[in-house]
Amino acid sequence: MRETTSWRVAVVSVLALLLGGALFFRLFEKQVIEHERYAEAAKAQSTNERVVPAERGKIFAKDKDGGLFPLAVSEWQYDLEISPREVPNKENLARFLSKDIRGVSSRQILQQIDNDKVYVPPVVKGLAVTLAEKITAQKYAGVYLTKRLVRVYPEGASLAPQAIGFVDSSAEGKYGIEAVYDKTLRGKVGFEFATRDSLGRLIDLIGGKTSTEGKDLVLTLDHNLQFVVESELQSAIKEYKADSGEVVVMDPNTGAVLAVAGAPKFDPNHYSKLTGDDQYKFLLSAASDEYEPGSVFKPITMAAALELKLVKPTTSNYFGASVRVLGKKIVNALGDGFGQETMAQVLENSDNVAMVWVSKKLGAKNERKYFDKFGFGRQSGIDVVGEATGNLPASSEWNDLLLANAAFGQGIAVNLFQLATAYSVIANGGTLVTPHLAEKAMSGEKAELFNFKTRGRVISTKTAAEVRKMLVGVVVRGHGQRAAVAGVKVGGKTGTAQVPDPRGGYYKTRHVGTFAGLFPADKPKFVMVVRLDNPKTVNFAESSAAPTFGKIATWMANYFQLR
Repeated sequence: MRETTSWRVAVVSVLALLLGGALFFRLFEKQVIEHERYAEAAKAQSTNERVVPAERGKIFAKDKDGGLFPLAVSEWQYDLEISPREVPNKENLARFLSKDIRGVSSRQILQQIDNDKVYVPPVVKGLAVTLAEKITAQKYAGVYLTKRLVRVYPEGASLAPQAIGFVDSSAEGKYGIEAVYDKTLRGKVGFEFATRDSLGRLIDLIGGKTSTEGKDLVLTLDHNLQFVVESELQSAIKEYKADSGEVVVMDPNTGAVLAVAGAPKFDPNHYSKLTGDDQYKFLLSAASDEYEPGSVFKPITMAAALELKLVKPTTSNYFGASVRVLGKKIVNALGDGFGQETMAQVLENSDNVAMVWVSKKLGAKNERKYFDKFGFGRQSGIDVVGEATGNLPASSEWNDLLLANAAFGQGIAVNLFQLATAYSVIANGGTLVTPHLAEKAMSGEKAELFNFKTRGRVISTKTAAEVRKMLVGVVVRGHGQRAAVAGVKVGGKTGTAQVPDPRGGYYKTRHVGTFAGLFPADKPKFVMVVRLDNPKTVNFAESSAAPTFGKIATWMANYFQLR
């Protein structure tokens, strides 16, 4: 009995030992021998979360009839990827693909795929949807297309690139409208849970949340007017051999910017080509550049004196060829004196000496107060990145010399939007508007109008009307005659400003020519300011900025049917 029991125990022990050994070996095989195979299998098929980009809103200009023109859009583009290991005949594939893809030879493709790698970097980037669909339909083995959203600017460098800005590689808006309204345009990203292989290719979509498109923006820019302004500015820079220039056209009653151009420009489709010092071209110079405006500023000083009833348009006085202030001699542009003049004639003749007399009547406190009320020394509020504040010296710095110089636009600095906004005060009857480029945001059929408030009354409607009449005189009889438009009453003022020398004083051979005007003068619908930096073929703004203004305004008179 004992022998039988011992035999059974031995058998059970042997069986247990064999079973344990088998289990141990199987576990060893799974964990050690087959580890690499299971790891590869895990890599080959995994479930992950992937961000689904939101399609960024479009940016549109419009025309006078409400038509929309895209300035910035988002497009799906495709990157061509190849897994060489999966391609049965690499030479044939390279030859077939090169027939469909322009600018890429079969040799270039073959150089990248003539190996046994599982993956190589994209062979071609940025294929259009139609071409991607054509390649997909061929069902080439080892060929894969990965789509991505790309920001595209249909007008490139030709239409308001600094006003629009661009989107960088991280999908963030930079400069211009793209930056200021980034949150409105960008939308909300979604996500998806999907099973993908080791190359990231979709096996099965198992859930997620769809992305939400950004809102579209309709700008105040008139597409047709913008084109003309860009063209005329480039022509003027070339004709007068200017270093650069800007033009701003505004609706003085609302602050809507109808056109804005600056030069030099850049192409937002290729923004990365600009590096280092060249990146100043990203900024809208009409907002970022400040300068001493010169005589174009005289109507602002005159408006303050009229508002305070210190003078009338008919007030008359005798003015010589020069005047001394704190030991400094102030003269007129050509060194001549105009004798007996009314205030209206002071603007027509652009008399510096007479403006010193007006400034003395105003006094430092009132002069600076009204310059501030007109919006100088602070940002205008234009909705772009990098607006300069200009320079309106503090009250403590306002001595008799600054009082005199500032009256005709020296010793202070402005940007073009500030100047256009100040002339809008004169044009609209006395209120300070906020210049702006964005009109409304759109999502489907819903439109949200942006509200840009006026910033208060500056002068009375009576004073504004008096100054407008004086500005008409400048165009009819004064230095602004080349800004005239047949059949339309135009008012405006020239400014030929000296350029400060960092070493002190002013350059003797450089100047900035400006013309600021409004039309139709009885009830203005438009304010325009033209600035040309250092034109070399002429010496005065009446021969550069004024005729440039006249050409654009003449086109506008026809386009907007003003006559």
